[in-house]
Amino acid sequence: MSHPPCFSNGCLRWDHHDEVEFCSEQVEIVFSAFYSTVKHIGEMASAVQKRDVTKHLNETWLHYLRSAATEAEWQRNQYVPTVEEYMIEAVNSFAEGPIMLTSLYFVQQKLEEYIIKDPEYHELLRIKGNCGRLLNDTRGFERESSEGKLNIISLLVLQSGGSMSIEAAQEAVQESIASCRRDLLRMVVGEDRVVPRVCKEVFWRFCRTVHLFYCQTDGFSSPKEMLRTMNAIFREPLKLQHTSPLDAQSEQ
Repeated sequence: MSHPPCFSNGCLRWDHHDEVEFCSEQVEIVFSAFYSTVKHIGEMASAVQKRDVTKHLNETWLHYLRSAATEAEWQRNQYVPTVEEYMIEAVNSFAEGPIMLTSLYFVQQKLEEYIIKDPEYHELLRIKGNCGRLLNDTRGFERESSEGKLNIISLLVLQSGGSMSIEAAQEAVQESIASCRRDLLRMVVGEDRVVPRVCKEVFWRFCRTVHLFYCQTDGFSSPKEMLRTMNAIFREPLKLQHTSPLDAQSEQ
């Protein structure tokens, strides 16, 4: 399967994208803004880490872009992937890799390279990514189906040969989500190994945040739902019950 020119040689072409012919001015504008933002974040993260971490950040973003390009090619060619093929690319296109790594570089002031290359880190990323993607697919199923897009629920139904209903597929996905949350929590509270506990706790906080986005609706396509939540947290003052000094004394 081929990829756009800027992916063909990995980070080499990432830093020399000016040599690539963009398919349109709009694509060039979007990519330039994206590239500048990632580069700026990499410079800030490198200052915090006191070493150059831009290469690995670039690699994680390229990994995301490759999967996004693969999904676009599937849709363009009307290719129906297997569940296994879909989950590999769909988890990557959920952008867990760059989002988590960027956050951790600013949380853990000494995040050595061996840590982010350790199997424990990749397992945390895999479980967290699976949970987020399954939650996203659950809430986005009806909208994506109307747009002709495949997700995990429609693929489960298709590959069952008619033996699984949409409702049964949704229940199976919910069970998988619950299993992912248990597995992730088990790793977070378990014995410390390579990944620092403060980093593992960030994985769990992100998991809870994604669950908030998708617990009732698709938070990204329903901004009003999220706006109410944000207002409740940041804008609406806490209603504290005030007691007078006399009341406090009488309680004692």
